[in-house]
Amino acid sequence: MRPRHPYQVRDPEALKERMNSTQRVVPHSVRSLAAIVGRSSTTIGDLLTGKQETVTKDLAVSLAVALGARMDDLFMPTMSESADTDEEGGE
Repeated sequence: MRPRHPYQVRDPEALKERMNSTQRVVPHSVRSLAAIVGRSSTTIGDLLTGKQETVTKDLAVSLAVALGARMDDLFMPTMSESADTDEEGGE
């Protein structure tokens, strides 16, 4: 059985840096990013402070797209997700 939150935030500071990137006309606030990815501002805030360390694959993809980053720059599979992928032939 796969874990509910199979991706771990690599570094909360990297998320913050992407939100405030100088390449953006207007930096993302916690609320604006939450609205874009369809999650609560509490969830985004918890990811930024490290209170929440893992997310679903869907949320990891949504955050990476919203922040203009590659998913693997911001998130890494948890150990159990890596093991599941290896067993399934590299899905």
